[in-house]
Formats: sequence, C-alpha cells, structure tokens
Amino acid sequence: MCNFNLEPPGTYLFDGVRSTQGFALNRFALSLKQPANRERFLRDEPAYLSAYDLTPECRELIRNRDWTGLLQAGGHLQALLKLAATVGQSLYHIGAHNCGIGVEEMRAACPRHVSGIGSLLSGIGPPD
Repeated sequence: MCNFNLEPPGTYLFDGVRSTQGFALNRFALSLKQPANRERFLRDEPAYLSAYDLTPECRELIRNRDWTGLLQAGGHLQALLKLAATVGQSLYHIGAHNCGIGVEEMRAACPRHVSGIGSLLSGIGPPD
C-alpha cells in the first residue's frame, strides 16, 4: 500500500479550489506560449503583468520567482513551466525551490537523462 503525504509541505493538489484561486495566474503564465508575449514580458514585466487581474501578492511571487508560492497560489505546474522557460529556468529550478536545495543538487538527485525521442526510436523505421 502506498502512503502519500498530500499535505503541505508534501504535495500541493491542483483541485477545483486551487484552480479557481489561480485562474488569473495561469491565464498569465499560459499567455507566454506565444513568442510575442514572451518578448513583451521580458521587455517590461510590470506593464505586461498589469494586463492580468493578478493580486499584488501574486505579482510579488512572480517577480521573486517564488515557485512554491506560485504553486500554493493556484499555479498549475505546466503553466508555471512557461514562465520558468521564459526567464531561463526549468523544472529543476522549480523542484529545487520546492525542496529548499540548489539546482545542481536537484539535478544530481534526478540523474535520469532522456536525450530525445530520436534515441528511443533509433533502429526503428521502415523496412529496407
């Protein structure tokens, strides 16, 4: 039997309440899928954030790249990854922040590396 700790500081469940709480945050973060929006955000972050109905606390979390706080505020991990990528960070940065460790320590703790779908498919192809 698995016994998962679903209470903070364990896992932050993205449920209906958290989804509603983070609606504006996720709308903002997902807007960064568009290259033009990423450019606008990087050029003038406060101006870009003003277009979204974000609380002052949420703006502060974004400004500080407080990944744990953003998850607690209702941020969906996949949406927050858009923000992380825009500012040159990754899932390792988010995980390290959540664990209270450095990024390199997080990388060392997660040694599995996947080099891409091509390596998974090597040798597979149409018959000669």
